[in-house]
Amino acid sequence: DAEAESPNARALNYVSMVKGEKDTVFLRDELTDETFEVRPKLVINAAGPWIDFANHSLGLSTRFIGGTKGSHLVVDNPELRAAIGGNEFFFENKDGRIVLIFPLFDRVLIGTSDIKIENPDEARCTDEEVDYFIGMVERVFPSIKVTREQVVFRFTGVRPLPSSGAKTTGQVSRDHHIEVLSGDWTNLSFPVYSLVGGKWTSFRAFAEQITDKTLAFFGIERQKQTHDLPIGGGRGFPVTAEEREKFINRVAAWTGLPKERLAVLLERYGTRAEAVADFLNRAADAPLVSLPEYSKREIAFLAQYEKVEHLDDLLLRRTMLAMLGRVTKENLFEIAEVLASALDWSDEQKTAEAERALRLLADRHGVKV
Repeated sequence: DAEAESPNARALNYVSMVKGEKDTVFLRDELTDETFEVRPKLVINAAGPWIDFANHSLGLSTRFIGGTKGSHLVVDNPELRAAIGGNEFFFENKDGRIVLIFPLFDRVLIGTSDIKIENPDEARCTDEEVDYFIGMVERVFPSIKVTREQVVFRFTGVRPLPSSGAKTTGQVSRDHHIEVLSGDWTNLSFPVYSLVGGKWTSFRAFAEQITDKTLAFFGIERQKQTHDLPIGGGRGFPVTAEEREKFINRVAAWTGLPKERLAVLLERYGTRAEAVADFLNRAADAPLVSLPEYSKREIAFLAQYEKVEHLDDLLLRRTMLAMLGRVTKENLFEIAEVLASALDWSDEQKTAEAERALRLLADRHGVKV
């Protein structure tokens, strides 16, 4: 959305910060190993749990973050899924931790932990956490048994909480604030604003706050309010059944795509489904042999317009395939084949991407295919 709004905005995936010197920040393209320089007037550090690591790259020693990890499981248990219906169960477990059981399409999401961690790169959902989550389900649904074999995906995020002397992680503030680093002591000609705290439910408000502070720094007046601005596929999203039917009928009329297919695209991409449908309609398409609910052109669209660089980008972040336990060795290699064509990969790169994806799925998410 930002790139579409402003020709000066750039989102650079797989680019890391190497160091900062006086008026220059040195960046590295992790895909090509190329380094390049930028000369900023201001740096906003929004690296989340990696904020102190990013500041260290700039030569600034900070201890702003005291992160805690929160793990979740996705389970395939039809009995539990039927029992919760469309409801989230939000309750206090026997140890006092607030936990949840949540419907996720035809799966069930179970979480979450709150464990202090120093290095976010080392965050994993442990076997002990898996046992904890399985055990807590019995408190609400004692007659339903969840087993390890039903766990199709596990994941861990790290909360960028402020460094704190609190005795328990639950006592650490969930609020957010901006830390400003500037002056001769930094050996940098530009200030660094670090975004400490914040979460999914507050990121839009936090973004507006840092934007206001940035505009004030440059002496620029805000031109547009964003607190109620829909983004991505949420823009113009049809809320009622009647509105959804109208959207699907309209797109079907000019693309010729089946309404059933458009309903699936609308669920996946929101109103961006129209752009996807347009792309699918421009050339011959076919469903994936090993995953017929997706088509080759749909995968190609994601590769072309969603900044896909690695196979795991698509499996883990551009689609819900991995999270819902839909990845098999057959569809992983078939998707790799489609991406290889779309992104001009060599046979060697295609094989390396498949091996990388298999390794990441097993190591970070407990998925073995």
